[in-house]
Amino acid sequence: MKLADLIEILHRHAHRQWAGMGSEIGVSHSEFEYLRAIKEQEARKTDKNDHGQHLQDVVAQMGVKKASASAMVVKLEERGLVERLPCRFDARAQHILLTAAGNAALRQGESVYESAAKALLSELSEVDRDALKTCVSGVSLK
Repeated sequence: MKLADLIEILHRHAHRQWAGMGSEIGVSHSEFEYLRAIKEQEARKTDKNDHGQHLQDVVAQMGVKKASASAMVVKLEERGLVERLPCRFDARAQHILLTAAGNAALRQGESVYESAAKALLSELSEVDRDALKTCVSGVSLK
């Protein structure tokens, strides 16, 4: 199997899982992507030289327009999934953080990919599963 085939199968399963589970989770795939990007930004330092977690950091990571990211952050904040706090090093900026509800939604979104991974593995032949295991050594294939 070619890598492109594997990616296509995984994408198909992930798309189907989001279509089926997205409404149960209460976040769209796009919202999940923003939550993921915000979570990854939270790991960054927040000192004077590397503020981290600003809207511009999320924009850069996701490759979206600032206006789109701003609208999504407002939407996520209104739903209680993120909060914005003033940056102590730049009065014009705010840090964007996930709330407990945002972290819960992110974990639920991750479960969609767990389901997609299981569906993918069930579709692969034993030979292809073994090859995949070899390629991603150190990664659990369950």
